[in-house]
Amino acid sequence: MNYNEWAKEYFNEAEKIMKTIKKYEELLESGAEKNEENINSIIAFYRYIYYDAINTGKMLKERAERVHNAA
Repeated sequence: MNYNEWAKEYFNEAEKIMKTIKKYEELLESGAEKNEENINSIIAFYRYIYYDAINTGKMLKERAERVHNAA
């Protein structure tokens, strides 16, 4: 198992998710969307996924270091 590769994939996915979050934040700031509650809900949903990906990436990176140090 290559934990570093997995961690990198999670961090890359987190970056993609952050781009989506920023897109919705810009929509909210522009005032073009009238249903702010809906947009805020979408942002919260994506933030949850973003932080989950970041934390999983960190966990995998720590595992890679432990495996490397144990070898």
